[in-house]
Amino acid sequence: MKLIAVKEHKSNYPSPVRFTHGECLITGKKNTEYEGWIWVTDNNGNQGWAPLQYLRFKEKADQAVAKQDYTAKELDTCVGDKLTLRYKLNGWGWVEKSDGSCGWIPMWTTQTA
Repeated sequence: MKLIAVKEHKSNYPSPVRFTHGECLITGKKNTEYEGWIWVTDNNGNQGWAPLQYLRFKEKADQAVAKQDYTAKELDTCVGDKLTLRYKLNGWGWVEKSDGSCGWIPMWTTQTA
């Protein structure tokens, strides 16, 4: 799906959390602004938001195992950027810019082109 950025988005996370299938993670609070996201710490100590759907929780409340690979890399966008939506999850979209760069952006910053 083709989108256009109608609001600027700048990432607040220069070292995004990332994990691979089977990796153990430490979990924290759930996101109150975007439902379906939880704060996690990866094996490198990076922290960030991850989708609940990508995690299997262990018996300990603060531990989970990754069900698939993931990166929390956000994409900086400017008004007017042309984007291709690759998939959407919990109010965010994984998009690609025309220069080939990819990342997450909040869907409310875009509209269908």
